[in-house]
Amino acid sequence: MSELRPLEALQALHGELLAVLQHRFEGLQTLEQLLEENTKAFKRFLDKKPRDNASRTRLGSGKIKLGDDGEEGEEYQINSQFVDDALRVAEELDLDEIEAARILLDADAEGDTEVWGRPLWACGVLRFHQERRFLLDCMRLMIEIAADEELDDGMHDAFGALVEERVFRVPLPGQPPAPREDRIVQRCMKGMAGIKERLQKLGEKAVAQNLLHQAQLMKQIGEQQETWEFSRVSLVEQHELLAVILVAAIDKRHAEVADFKEIIAGLKKADRYDHLLVHMFPVLGTFVTVYGSSEGIGDMQVSRELNGIICKPDDDSWTMPALCAAVRAWWIAEYSGWYLDDTPALNDPNINLDQEDAERTKQFLDSLKDGAFDFILAVAADSKTQEWQDPTRSEVRQWLRRKAPPLNSDFNYPFNAFFQKSLMVHLEVLIDASISNLPDILRKLRIDEDEQRQLSQAHEQDLDLERFLIIIAYAYEGRPDAAMSFWEDPESNLAGFLQWASRRASTPLVSAFCEMLQALSDNDECATAAHTFLLDEGHQSTGKMKRSLSLTWHQVFKELQYFTAKLKERSSPSQAHTHRAGKPTPDQAETEPESALMLECYLRLIAKLCTESEVARLKLLTDEDIQLVDTLFRLSTCTIPPRMRACAFYALKALMTRKTQGECDVMWRWTDNWLNGGFGLLLEISRGAIAPQNMTPDMLMENMLNQFGNGFDEPNALVQFFTSLFVPVEGYEGLNDILPFPEDLGGAIRMTSVEIYVDFIVGHIFGTKSKEITEPTQQRIMRLSCLDFALTSLTTFNEDLIVLGNETNGIAIDKAISTTDLATYVRLHPFARTMEWMFNEKVISALMATIHQDPATLSMATPDSPLVASILRAVELILKVLELQDTYLDLVKPAIKSYLAKKKQTRARPAVANAAFGSFEDGIMSHLTLVVDLGRLCALQNPPLTLACLKLLEKISTSSKIISAWNPDTGMHGHRNKAIVQLEKNGENETIAGTLSGEISSTLDPILEAEAPNYSIKIFILDFLYECLNATPDRPTIAHLLLGFSCELNALTIEPRGAFDTQRSLFHNLLTILISLTVSQEDRGIRGYLVGLKYRILRVFQVLWSSPLSARLVMEELRETNFLFHMLLQEVQIQPGLVWDNMETANPEFPLSDAAVSYINFLNARGIVFEYIGKELCSVSQKRIPTIKRQIFDALNGQVKMEGEELLRIPNIFDFFDFLSLDGVWDIPVPTFQHMKDLDLKACVDEVPNIGLQYDMKKVQEVLSLKRNEGRNTGQVIAPKDLAEMEQEEALLVEYLIFSNRQRQYAASRLKLLRSWTNTLLVMFEANEFQGTPKMAFLLQALQGILPSLEAYSALSASEAYELARVAKVLLFKLDLISQEPAAPTGLDKETFTIGNLISDKLFQLFQICLDSIGKWAGSPELRAVYYSICYRYLTAVVDKAAAAKGNRSANTARHRTLKAIHAHGERLINVICDDAYGSDTSCQTAAMVLLGAMVHVGRADDDTHVIEALNRLNFIGVLVDSLKTILSDWLSIIVEGNPAAEQYAAAKLSLLLHLCQTKQGAKYVVQANLFRALELSNVFAADPELEIDPTNFAALEKHYSLLVSLARIVGAAVLARGAHNIPQGRRFLTQHRMLVVHALKRSAGIGILGGPETALGRTGGNKEQEKLEEQIEELAEAFMVLITATGFLEFENDTAPAEKPRGISSSTLFH
Repeated sequence: MSELRPLEALQALHGELLAVLQHRFEGLQTLEQLLEENTKAFKRFLDKKPRDNASRTRLGSGKIKLGDDGEEGEEYQINSQFVDDALRVAEELDLDEIEAARILLDADAEGDTEVWGRPLWACGVLRFHQERRFLLDCMRLMIEIAADEELDDGMHDAFGALVEERVFRVPLPGQPPAPREDRIVQRCMKGMAGIKERLQKLGEKAVAQNLLHQAQLMKQIGEQQETWEFSRVSLVEQHELLAVILVAAIDKRHAEVADFKEIIAGLKKADRYDHLLVHMFPVLGTFVTVYGSSEGIGDMQVSRELNGIICKPDDDSWTMPALCAAVRAWWIAEYSGWYLDDTPALNDPNINLDQEDAERTKQFLDSLKDGAFDFILAVAADSKTQEWQDPTRSEVRQWLRRKAPPLNSDFNYPFNAFFQKSLMVHLEVLIDASISNLPDILRKLRIDEDEQRQLSQAHEQDLDLERFLIIIAYAYEGRPDAAMSFWEDPESNLAGFLQWASRRASTPLVSAFCEMLQALSDNDECATAAHTFLLDEGHQSTGKMKRSLSLTWHQVFKELQYFTAKLKERSSPSQAHTHRAGKPTPDQAETEPESALMLECYLRLIAKLCTESEVARLKLLTDEDIQLVDTLFRLSTCTIPPRMRACAFYALKALMTRKTQGECDVMWRWTDNWLNGGFGLLLEISRGAIAPQNMTPDMLMENMLNQFGNGFDEPNALVQFFTSLFVPVEGYEGLNDILPFPEDLGGAIRMTSVEIYVDFIVGHIFGTKSKEITEPTQQRIMRLSCLDFALTSLTTFNEDLIVLGNETNGIAIDKAISTTDLATYVRLHPFARTMEWMFNEKVISALMATIHQDPATLSMATPDSPLVASILRAVELILKVLELQDTYLDLVKPAIKSYLAKKKQTRARPAVANAAFGSFEDGIMSHLTLVVDLGRLCALQNPPLTLACLKLLEKISTSSKIISAWNPDTGMHGHRNKAIVQLEKNGENETIAGTLSGEISSTLDPILEAEAPNYSIKIFILDFLYECLNATPDRPTIAHLLLGFSCELNALTIEPRGAFDTQRSLFHNLLTILISLTVSQEDRGIRGYLVGLKYRILRVFQVLWSSPLSARLVMEELRETNFLFHMLLQEVQIQPGLVWDNMETANPEFPLSDAAVSYINFLNARGIVFEYIGKELCSVSQKRIPTIKRQIFDALNGQVKMEGEELLRIPNIFDFFDFLSLDGVWDIPVPTFQHMKDLDLKACVDEVPNIGLQYDMKKVQEVLSLKRNEGRNTGQVIAPKDLAEMEQEEALLVEYLIFSNRQRQYAASRLKLLRSWTNTLLVMFEANEFQGTPKMAFLLQALQGILPSLEAYSALSASEAYELARVAKVLLFKLDLISQEPAAPTGLDKETFTIGNLISDKLFQLFQICLDSIGKWAGSPELRAVYYSICYRYLTAVVDKAAAAKGNRSANTARHRTLKAIHAHGERLINVICDDAYGSDTSCQTAAMVLLGAMVHVGRADDDTHVIEALNRLNFIGVLVDSLKTILSDWLSIIVEGNPAAEQYAAAKLSLLLHLCQTKQGAKYVVQANLFRALELSNVFAADPELEIDPTNFAALEKHYSLLVSLARIVGAAVLARGAHNIPQGRRFLTQHRMLVVHALKRSAGIGILGGPETALGRTGGNKEQEKLEEQIEELAEAFMVLITATGFLEFENDTAPAEKPRGISSSTLFH
């Protein structure tokens, strides 16, 4: 661990402590090492050396030595820029210059400038604060772990001792106590004071700088201000952490009374209510408990002494009176506990208990009057997250807040959860002490308030009891375990307080009580207890609105109904203009603001209990006496404040929590009826220009909805209520085949549709009204609610149902789904209307505005803030739209249009206006800043948001529409990628790349492995880079830019001194990770999550080195880093016992486990590595870099020597041929099914490139669900036994399909790896410089390695067999067994001859494997063509050439063995070859013909006619000869078209005929097949070549003469082989084609050629084509002369010729 720098060591320790806090103890050994590593950091705490002249002088010398504690360390040479940065850091932090240099060196080494996108000096300041913050947070975590009661005793004691030693610095037994200033409490207090001072200085600097900026009219906040802002936030965090540590130290009794006094003195001087003051309240509470409570140190004398100080009469030394009152009230509440029991110290006769009791009461009440509870309430409320607080709660708080000042806004930073918990725990102590120790005072408060209300309702009353209840609400909110103390013991003081507070409560007190009851109901158990509490009816009220003795549901609903009725009367049009004068009536008084607030609190309480407790929800929803839904809808149509109406909507939303389908349908009908005026109309509609009775139902609904669309409270609540209606009922989420509303909704009065709801939320609220909200938080929450609705509308639509309905046979989709039919589902689902709005310009602009936020605002946002939540939802919505867009445009939209046309109906609602975009990509292209925004959002360190942004970046970067728009080609001058240009503005690409580098380089948790949040982020980053690069690998993309390349129009370059040039780019981060990544652990085997990471990085590199755009740059960079050798050093051999994610490959469960995925990824990764090795070896060979080439060959042969290191032995390339094991675990037979045998799954199959068919398991599950539903919906009764069998078959089917997918993936990855491995081997064959024995040995090793696998896979898998056969073919052609030089008397030198004997058996084995495979007709024609080539090479190079060595026994043996093997395979072998020779593709035909010729040739040496006889029996010879009838036309076609494959095939066919004719038996069969008649019919010898071919085209003429030569040789061989039997036919042939014979002989002699005989045969130095033509003519003449001589044609002609004709008379003019 010693290589870790201070910040990295603390971060690592922080991660391990978090793991222990989560009860993950696998890394305890690492934790111990890290604790030891950070010993000095704990000891140093926050101490720092101030600026020093000596250090400044050393720094200015240009050389510094860094060591610990005065020790000499490593020396560094530093430049002037570094010195300036160090001096600036030292000045900013008041830090020793050498320490500042150390921090900058660390920052530079860790690449902070790239990760954080700031200059080095700013990174140094940030690193300094990060070190301190992580140190303090580690201390806090250690304290939390030591206080964890769930740890076992041993662990608990160990961490307790660790905290005492490392955090609290308690001296060990026998050591003297530390001085007071060195104790933890004093050090924390000193640190907090220093932070406060530092913040003041920063504030002063910021003010001065802002004034300077204003004077210079500067609008941008520079790096200085950003660094200061970060420093301020970090200092506030550190102050908060110090407060928590100080609380723990005080609680463990490490403080002294003097410390408490010092805290009190500090509070007296406090003049600002800010974060720092709030941080002191847990400290204050702990001090009060320890020194003022009877449960503290137990020393009443100390408590009495402190009481005199804190409660000193007429103490005007406090700057803030309200703070003084709060401190006194807190102290008195706990201090009064001493006087409840018989404390011995109180027996002192000098103590007057009654007098002191009266004094404490007076002091406490005076403190309340001075604002004690007001201030404490402010602290409790301000410490909570303000953004999510309900408006009603905020209103209650503001209503009660009188004397407490607002929280200073200098620090716009939320309080951390751990601090909130600490504060609330201490407030809990205060609350318990106040209830237990001061009951009389609380009763007096209530009496006084009641008296004040009775005297005058207009007079401002004291509301301290209400404040106390709200303090309870804040203290217990979100802490249900603590809240159970109010419910679990009915006899407790807290339970009694609840009963007392609820009885005879005034309107304000009821409001506060409801808020408190909400906070005490944060889980099901607590909410049910609260519901039970309210069910106690108590004494029923009589008469007009006289309150019962305690608050109950009966009272709540009675008052709701009463006020609703009164408000309804006031809202009627007849009373709308009534003037109210004079004193309000009792009825009017009931509706004053306090009553309105009470109603809101009632509604909030209903919503809370219904949300948390199912018992309460069912009671309130179904109780007919309550009629809650009716009351809420009627209340919402009254003239009430928007916030009250919003509370009604929230209550309705809560009633839909955990809803059933029946409940949802009923609520929908209530809602539709409400919007159609069924519960009355809003006053604004009643008084509108158009009378309600003149409105259509849709118009009335639209007007009603629009009235609720103004402001924030009402529309936000209404949207959330509607969303709860659209959310599917539990149980339908998987198939999503049900509409979220009744199909006939509104059918009685309007067209059935929910489009009006979608239009209101998506179009009206989100697209238009959200822009009008000026308060940022409200706007974000409003947009978040709308986005939730839109996303719900899209995610609940199952597009697969359409595909399955159209492509699946055997399932009646209309009967299987819960909706009436599929057409109804598609037509009525809100998906279509929501998607229609997604192409609206306003909606897209609102979406983009939601994502586009100010960077400074984003940097301050917490992960759970409305800002982050709304951005995340917007990104998720865009992703969903892009995913479902094609379904909507291609299927849903046309289907709806077709249905309406068929029914001759119009739409329920008009089409969406301003749908300006034909596709969503068009909208994205008009907002190029989206790419920049998404990149920035990745820096927020919010895993869900980062993942969503990366996924969206991947989507838009691979969209063909966006790619074409980003890369416009206008005319001759192209334009750079628009997204790249946008990213380059203001250096955004560098910032985003730094963010991605930081994420990709973050340390992985070895315990969480793939479950770690940062692992998912890494995977998404790599997937984004790969997909972006792979979409357009030959054009610059944003992925190239982010990786560090400089992007030109159509080229990539390296910017000098840029991130790539200095090896600080994202590319180099990936490279560093890949080089250092080890996927195998000694004790755990292969770890799949590391394999997945390695594979994805390699994929990115593979695209880069494969593209011409980036190949040169990337290959050179990889070569410089010795990438190839690092990869080989890391590579792991696949051994039988190797464990993959805790499972061996022999395990039958292996294919279905995640280990199989790891294995597949491992094969893919190795395949990419070998692809690179082959490419690199080829590159260095072509570029003639012999040193690297030699090193690569050594590495592939098992020896690696890195620079400056010893020679390392590694597996060689043949050792890595370990992946073709024939493990039966992948050979699982197809299971038999009874119930599922006819299941149609073709709609669930996708064709994946390079893999094949893959089952979409989501669709498979949906098909199975539809199959079950089909029987259920048709009323079929299934026996329990059959049902169990069906479930078993379903599970078996799912498992088998998963296995099938994995099997194909495995086969594809194995094949890719084999192809890469074989290609590397082939490159080695070509590039090696071996000679003689080494070369033969290398080829022999290769042959031995592949033969067993080739034999096995020749029958199992044609693809693998092809790759192996391809290697064997090249290997055979590379074997130089026979020397062609005459100097070798035996044809082989001694060593080569020896090696040849060693490999002869292997070669024969290869030959037999090929024959066997051919005989079985194995594989594709392409594979058999390779087999034919191997056999041909073996027959010619091994047998035939070896026979040339006279007397060579081994050669004869080899020939006899070969013939025997051919015989052994029988006529079937010949039959297959013949079929391929005529019925396969051209390459296979050619190879088959060549092999047949070689086999005939081999048999001729031993007069073996087996092959010839077989060919004759198969009539192949006849077919072959018959094909000559069209030889002229075929050959002319070849010449014209220039088809090399056809030419080779024709040549092979003629070659086979020649081989046949060279044997007696073959010539016999060829002649008997009418060879001469076929040639006569072909007219090939009857036509003049110069007439058939353009005489100026020498190349074409040469080819034509080559045909004539081949045919003439065949005729000559046939005549010669049969002797006298064929002479007459030969003479007849010559006679028939006399003119061509004469023409050829004349041309060969130079007769008839311009220039005479001297120009014949190119002797005049003509061009090469003419020379080749003359050579062919000479060979034709020679062939004719052979035939003339063999047949004695001249003698025969002389004997039978008539008298010589007169000269000048020609019999023919055909030839010239």
